[in-house]
Amino acid sequence: LMCPNNIAALGWMPWVFLGVETAWSRGKNWILLAGLVGAMQMLTGAPEFILLTWGMIAMVAAVHMVRSPKGNRHRLLLRLGFVILLAAALAAAQLLPFMDLLIHSQRHPGYASADWSLPIWGWANFLVPSFRCFYRFFNVPAQFTQYWTSSYYLGIGTVALAVFALIKPLDYRVRMLGVVALMSFWLALGDAALLFKWLRQGIPVLGFMRYPIKFVVCLAFVIPLLAAFGLTGWWGRSSPEPGKNRRLLWGIGAVLCGLIAVILWWDYRYPPSHGNLVRTQINGVSRAVLLATMLAGVVWLGGSPKRHNLFWLRIGWLCLTFLDFLTHLPQQNPTIPNYALAPGIVQLSPVPRHGQSRVMMTPAAALDMHGYATQDPFSDFICCRFGLFMNLNLVDGIPKVDGFYSLYLREADRIRMHLYAQPEISPALMPLCDFLGVSYITVPGKPFEWQPRTGFLPMLTIGQRPVFADDLTCLSAITQGGFDPQQTVFLPLEAQRACAVTNTVTARILSSRFAPHQIDAELSSPQTTLLVIAQAYYHCWKAYVDGIPTPIYRANHAFQALEIPAGHHRVRLVYEDKSFRWGALISALAAAVGLALYWRMRNRRT
Repeated sequence: LMCPNNIAALGWMPWVFLGVETAWSRGKNWILLAGLVGAMQMLTGAPEFILLTWGMIAMVAAVHMVRSPKGNRHRLLLRLGFVILLAAALAAAQLLPFMDLLIHSQRHPGYASADWSLPIWGWANFLVPSFRCFYRFFNVPAQFTQYWTSSYYLGIGTVALAVFALIKPLDYRVRMLGVVALMSFWLALGDAALLFKWLRQGIPVLGFMRYPIKFVVCLAFVIPLLAAFGLTGWWGRSSPEPGKNRRLLWGIGAVLCGLIAVILWWDYRYPPSHGNLVRTQINGVSRAVLLATMLAGVVWLGGSPKRHNLFWLRIGWLCLTFLDFLTHLPQQNPTIPNYALAPGIVQLSPVPRHGQSRVMMTPAAALDMHGYATQDPFSDFICCRFGLFMNLNLVDGIPKVDGFYSLYLREADRIRMHLYAQPEISPALMPLCDFLGVSYITVPGKPFEWQPRTGFLPMLTIGQRPVFADDLTCLSAITQGGFDPQQTVFLPLEAQRACAVTNTVTARILSSRFAPHQIDAELSSPQTTLLVIAQAYYHCWKAYVDGIPTPIYRANHAFQALEIPAGHHRVRLVYEDKSFRWGALISALAAAVGLALYWRMRNRRT
């Protein structure tokens, strides 16, 4: 449950496969259904899983096209294309703004690295899930090499049946799934296995993805399918030699039990400093016992002459599978009382509000919070609440300088990185903190306590003298000291021709109001001046002075400024996302067309 949208995308993956494969085989309403299911997975917002899903679908489609008669290939390609187009159109309201944000984000083709990859010995966790795990974070297992998932265990019986299917393949789909499983495991190893490194170098777009461990998602999809093919081959009596199949299945079980014994011996002979030897030994022995019991159940299911017993035998086998998952590791999702999320735990007076000021964890406090751990999840969470850690400031509605997100605006992320580059905030960065409106900062050595700051500026300031510089010079000027945000604002070189302001101006902001997606202000100036907004620059923000559109400049490397004529004026900044509007229109049209086609086909059938 650490990444719920990833779990949702994984949950939709088999339905997308089933819908798409049925659509290119049967057509008609199945195309509409497949497009709807594909759109639902896209709306989960897990781009890596969506790409992996459609990458595997493309591989399956390519194999189908090779094996299909020439007359059917054009039909298959046309139906698949229509499904993709429909799924993308239905999800356009989210896809278009996402792509726009991705273009302006900190993620670039060289962004990804091989951090958090599957360790070389990670294959052992498919058989002994607790091998080389530590339990520091309130008894939730983790590997030192990756923290994306606490377990990728797929079931010892599932693995045995998948191996059986690969040795005795029913058709080409089993071989294809085997290739997918092998490639997924290879890629999950990251740069250590070279393939992921070569792909990142040859296909730069893969640089937007992070954490090679995510490729185990393909294994989580493929291995159970292979196990299902294994059961089909066993129960279907596809082989004229059932005795040979029985010996093969027991041989696979013996090999897996032997590997479990080797893993346990290695853990006993070379115990890790962070592991739990007794827990690992019990974990491995229990998996071997479950494997033997489950294989015996499969053999019994395949050879039972009493057909009326098959239902209860299958239920028993499924219960063993559930027991395997239930006991393979300690509780992976600890719970806490819901009142831990009640607002008002953090008491600050006055409370910072949007448009007024922000709070900021010091870099040292952020490091302490990252390293802080307790065996009590409630205490851990309450401490994070007091420290407004990650995004917990949103529970209390308190603005904060940083946050935890997958995507950051490129220039704003550079500012964040400079603020948190060193354990302590240097005096040279204090003017930048003033510009950002930091009114509270954590107490040194006490990451759960806050102390007020003075000298911070409001979100709207006016009258600064513009200094035109390139990005590198601007970033250096506001982070290396000597920056006075009350007197100076840095603008890009391309704004020099359009900007008529040359010096500081004594102007006033008479009133301001901040609302979602909108800022309103009333101000007065004796001559043309600049209004500076300590809000991240993004092209979707539009400014209007007395209703007249006014360009917004990128100020102080990552923020906003606009030119205000002399006199009394009303200024409005509005967030207008054209990508979302066009996407919503496309989604609505796609839904209307889909419904129309459905009713037409239904009436024709009637």
